[in-house]
Amino acid sequence: MKPIVLSMLICDHYYRDAGSGKSVICGTFSSITCGNFPAVHGNCAVYVALSDVAQDSVAQLHFRKEMSGDFGLSLPPWNISVPDDRRTAIEIGGNINGLLLPEEGVYEFVLTWNGTEIASRRLNVNQMQQQQHGHHDQTSGE
Repeated sequence: MKPIVLSMLICDHYYRDAGSGKSVICGTFSSITCGNFPAVHGNCAVYVALSDVAQDSVAQLHFRKEMSGDFGLSLPPWNISVPDDRRTAIEIGGNINGLLLPEEGVYEFVLTWNGTEIASRRLNVNQMQQQQHGHHDQTSGE
């Protein structure tokens, strides 16, 4: 049985506060604009919250161009243990330093559960529009 995915966010940074145990999610986004390709996005993270975990399992995040079968990047897997109460939210996240973006397009982070895809989050990657210098639209007034 697969868990229920409560939330899946792309953000600038994720960490768990050691004192409170709270997840801290900084700067959520769903698109990136790049000057040139290939491009490298300096730092980002993916946060996932799950519930209804029925058995000890392995969760893993992968990154790929949408609609392609090949994963361009796979993060280290997480071993997830069944909590005492299945309704408990399990929060996991992974920071990625230097995300390679080969070309403009739609990418996705995919969450697998024991090797089966259970959720994804799209990331739109756009090329910055170059402004032409020295060209001005002119209107004449009579």
